[in-house]
Amino acid sequence: MLFNFIKPTVIFAIVGLIIPGFTAIGLLGLQMLLNYFGVKCPTAWTIIWTTTSIAGLILPFLFCRYITRLTVDKLQSLKTCLTLFNLFEYMFIQSSLTPLFISGKTLCHGHGGQNGLELVFTAWLALPILIIFSFVFNRIFKPTNFYTKK
Repeated sequence: MLFNFIKPTVIFAIVGLIIPGFTAIGLLGLQMLLNYFGVKCPTAWTIIWTTTSIAGLILPFLFCRYITRLTVDKLQSLKTCLTLFNLFEYMFIQSSLTPLFISGKTLCHGHGGQNGLELVFTAWLALPILIIFSFVFNRIFKPTNFYTKK
């Protein structure tokens, strides 16, 4: 094994315990941007949840394709690519799990002062999923054009 996907992902997960508020703010900012362009709040959340769900399903396949075609010359970029994968997949999973716990209407117009905490909770749920992805990536990673020097 030339590269261990698990260690950088576990480090990301430790950081991920702290940053869900930042990614939630990013998602709220995206919702506010859609509001600025005339999309009503519940509809904006539906758009965000739909697009992030689709992106969250597609991104692991794209990353698997990338790592199965990776050459030894490009191994230095793998850690950066894994970090970017983890960050985007983290936000996609965070967003796409949110409608399981709250509706767009409640998130926009709800009462109780806890609106948005679901985004933090779902971000924490995303961390074990990222670690599972890393185990899968470890199993499929085989760089092409690899020649061992003796």
